[in-house]
Amino acid sequence: MAFATTLSALTEELIEVITSVSNQSDPGRFNVLKESSLRKLRYHNFLRTNQFEVHEKLDGFEEHFRVVNRDALADALRERLDALSPISNKWTPEILHLFLKLEDKPIHKSKLTDLGLPKERGEHTGPPLKWDDIAKEEGWDQDRDLWRNVNFGGDNSDDGYAEDASIQSIPSTESEVTSASTIEARYRKCPADFLIDSRDETRLDHVRETQLWRTTAAPKDAAGKPQKITISEFHAVREVLFMLNGLENTLFDAKGVPSLHYQLKHTSWEVYKALLGSFSEAGRQLSTLREFTKRPQTIPLLQVFRDAVEKRLRSFDSEISILQARYVDIQQDVVVSLVRVLDDVKPRLEPLACLSDVIQHLQQSKYPRSFHYLELLFEAAGVAQLEGRNVVYGFIATLFFECFQVYLRSIRLWMEAGELIDGDKTFFISNSSSQVSMSQVWAEQFTLRRTPDGSLYVPRFLQPAASKILTTGKSVVVLKLLGKYQSIGTQMPEPPLEVSEDFSSTYGAFVPFPEVFSEVFEKWMKRKHHAASTTLRRTLFESCGLWSTLDTLQHVYLTSDGSCSDIFAFAIFNNLDLLNANWHDRFNLTALAHEAFSTLANIHRIAVTVPTTSLEDDVNGIRRSVRKGLPLVKIVCRLSWPIRIVLSDESLSQYQMVFTFLLQLRRASYVLHKCRLVSDITAGTASVSSEQAIYYGLRSKILWFCNTLHSYLGTLVLGPLIAQLHTGLQQAEDVAAMITSHTTFAKQMIDEMCLGSKLDPIQQCIQDVFDLAIRLQDARQLESEKEQEEAQELSRLSVMSSPMKYSERRYIDSGEEEDETFLLGQDTSAMIQDKEKAFAETLSEIRADFDRHLKFISSGLRGVARASGNAAAGKWDTLAEMFEVGIQ
Repeated sequence: MAFATTLSALTEELIEVITSVSNQSDPGRFNVLKESSLRKLRYHNFLRTNQFEVHEKLDGFEEHFRVVNRDALADALRERLDALSPISNKWTPEILHLFLKLEDKPIHKSKLTDLGLPKERGEHTGPPLKWDDIAKEEGWDQDRDLWRNVNFGGDNSDDGYAEDASIQSIPSTESEVTSASTIEARYRKCPADFLIDSRDETRLDHVRETQLWRTTAAPKDAAGKPQKITISEFHAVREVLFMLNGLENTLFDAKGVPSLHYQLKHTSWEVYKALLGSFSEAGRQLSTLREFTKRPQTIPLLQVFRDAVEKRLRSFDSEISILQARYVDIQQDVVVSLVRVLDDVKPRLEPLACLSDVIQHLQQSKYPRSFHYLELLFEAAGVAQLEGRNVVYGFIATLFFECFQVYLRSIRLWMEAGELIDGDKTFFISNSSSQVSMSQVWAEQFTLRRTPDGSLYVPRFLQPAASKILTTGKSVVVLKLLGKYQSIGTQMPEPPLEVSEDFSSTYGAFVPFPEVFSEVFEKWMKRKHHAASTTLRRTLFESCGLWSTLDTLQHVYLTSDGSCSDIFAFAIFNNLDLLNANWHDRFNLTALAHEAFSTLANIHRIAVTVPTTSLEDDVNGIRRSVRKGLPLVKIVCRLSWPIRIVLSDESLSQYQMVFTFLLQLRRASYVLHKCRLVSDITAGTASVSSEQAIYYGLRSKILWFCNTLHSYLGTLVLGPLIAQLHTGLQQAEDVAAMITSHTTFAKQMIDEMCLGSKLDPIQQCIQDVFDLAIRLQDARQLESEKEQEEAQELSRLSVMSSPMKYSERRYIDSGEEEDETFLLGQDTSAMIQDKEKAFAETLSEIRADFDRHLKFISSGLRGVARASGNAAAGKWDTLAEMFEVGIQ
C-alpha cells in the first residue's frame, strides 16, 4: 500500500513537470494522464535497466583497480568511459549491463595488453628496420668492445678465458649481420634517390625568353617617343584568363583596367584596344563581385547572399580553368584567339554582369535595407524576362529564390507559431515594447514596421501579402491565449517554395515573373493562413458566443425589438415628465434595462449609466430638450476580450451614437402619443376652435416626420445593414476580414443615419424638430390649464356648495393612473414653455420653425447627396424625397 501511494505521488509530480498540467488547472486531463501513466507502470513486465546502478558499478571497478595497484588498467577504463559519454544513447546502459553480467573476475584476469586493437598489416616496400642496420649506419657496428661483458667482480684467473671466448664468438655473429644487411640494402632508398635532374638549360632559357616582354622597357622610335611592346596572342589569352580568374597578371590591374603599353602582333591597335575594352568591362564587373564576397556580413540575410555570390564565382572560375586546360593540355587542334575566348566566356559573363549591376545599385543606396538586394534581384529578373534573356532570367530568379528562403524562415515562424526572432530588425512585423491588455493584443501588440517617412518596412514584392501574414500570426497568438492552439510541426524541415525549373506559371510560360512569384507565394501562404484563421473564426463563433453578443447589441443599441426598447425608454421619459430628480440613478436604470431585455442571454453584461459630472441642467431643462439629458444615457456592455477583438471601442462608440439618436426620436414620438386630453365637452368647450385645429395639424405633421424618419431608419438603413453584416461575417476569410466587415457596418450605419460630422447641421436641425414636438405639447398643456382655470372659476361660482372638486391637472397618463399623485404639491409651472405668449402665437412660431427646418433638411440632404461620393448618398437622396412630401 505504501509503495502504491509513493508511486502515485511520484507519477503526479512527473506529469506536472512534463506536461505543465496540474490537478488545479485542468483536473480532467490530469486524471486521464495519471491513470494511463500508472497503468503502464504497473503492467510493464520488463523494466528498464537502472543506468545509475550501472555507472556506480563501473566506478566501483575503477576504484578497485586502483586499490590493488593497477592504476594503468583503471586509467584505461576511465578513458573509455569518458569517450563513451558524448555518444551515448538510450541503449548504452543496456549494453553496459550485459557486459557486467558477462564479467569473470576482472580484477584478477584483466590484462592491459588485451586492450590493444588488432592492427592491419600494411604493404611494406622494403625490409623492416633492425638494430643491425642502425648500427651499420651509425658506425658503431665495428666497435667490438661494445658487446663485451662487463666484469663487476675482482680479478679472476678465468677472465682471460672468458675474454677470449667472447672475442671468438663475435665474428660469427658479425658475419651473419653483415650478410643480412647486404641483402636488405638493395631495397633501401637514400635521399639522393628522390632528386630529379631538372637542369635543362635550353628549356629554361626558352621560358625566360618567352616571358621577357614583362620586364622589357618600351622601345623608342627615332623621335624618342615610346612605342608599344608587342606580345603574342597566346600570351594575351593567358593574361586574359588569369584576369577573369581574379589572379595577378601584367595586362590588367586588380580593377580590370588594361595596360596600354602592349600590342598584339599582326593586329591593329584599334582592334586590340576594343578587345581589351570588352575584357576590361568584364573584369571590372567581376572585381565588384569578388570585393563583395571579401566583406564580412553579420546579418544572416546578407550572409546567404554573399555565400550565393561566392558559390557562383567558384563555378565561373571552374569553367575558366576548364577553358585554360585547352591551351595547357592540348588534346586536339586549338585556335589561339582572343575573339574565340570572348565568345566562349560571354554567355557565362552575362548573368554575372547582371548580378554585378545589382550589387552596384545596392552599394550606391544611401540607406540600404538588409532586404533591399531581394527587391533588386526581383526587379532584375522581371527585366531580364521582358528582354528575352532567358539565361540571365533563370540565373537571377534562381538566386532570388535561394536567398529568399532565409527571409522566409521569419515568415514561417510567425505564421506557424506566432513568434518573432529576437533582435531580428529585418522582419517587417514588430512587437510592442509595452504590455497591453488581452483585448488590445490584436490591435496594438503586433504591428507592421514602418520607416520614419511612414512607408511600410516590407519588400515591395511582399507588400500585397503583408497584411495577410500579419493576420495569420496574430490569429496564432490569440489561439494560444485562448488555449486552442495546436502545433502543426514547426520543428519539421520546411520544404522550399514549389517553383518549376523554367519558372513558368499554371497559366503558361509567358506569365511575368511577378505573377509567377505571387502565385507560388500565395500557394505556400494559403496552407498556413487557412488553418489558423479557420480555427480562430470557429472559436469566436462557437466558444466565445459572437452571434449572441451581436444579437444583444442589436436589441439594446439598435432597438431591433421595439416592445422591449419601449419599456426601457418610456420608463426614462416618464421619470423626466414626473420631474423625478433621481431619474439618472444608474442602479434603477440598469435594473430597468435588465427587466426590459430579460429574454436576452447576455443581458447580465449590460449596464446603464449617466455621468453626474456632465449633468449641467436640472430635470426641468432636461425634460424640455432632447439635447441635454438623453445623450448622457450610456449603455455599457462588458464584453469578453476575444469578442472585443472584433467589436472595437470605436465601433461601440458608434453604437452609442445610434442609440442616442433613436432614443431622441422615441422621446419625440412618446411626447406626442403619451398624453390625452379630457374631452372638450368636459372641459367646457363644445366646439373645436381654430387654434385647436392648428394644433392638431402641427401635431400630425410632426408625427408624420417622426414616423417617416423611423421608417427610413428601420427599413432602408438598419435592416439591410444588419443582414449585410451577418453575410459578411459568415463569408469572412479571417478575423481581419471580420473586423473590417463590422467596422464597415458601423461606419455605413453612422453615415446613412445622418450622424456623420459632415451632416452635423442636418442632424442638429432634426433634433430641433424633436424639440418642437415637446414645445408643442407644453403649449397645448398650458392652454388646457388656462381653460381649466376658467371652467373651475365658473363651476365654483355656480356650485359653491358642491363637495366635488376637480383635480388640478387636466393631463393624465394613458396607462398609469397612479402617477397622477406624484406631481401633487409640486410647482408644475416651471415645466411649461412659452408661458408669456399666447397659444396662437406659439403655434404660429412652431409652424414656421417646422416648415423652415423641413425645407432645410430636404435641401441639405439633396445637396450633400449630389456633391458627395459617399456610398450613403443614395440613401440621403431617398430620405430627402420622403421629406419633400410634407413641404407645402
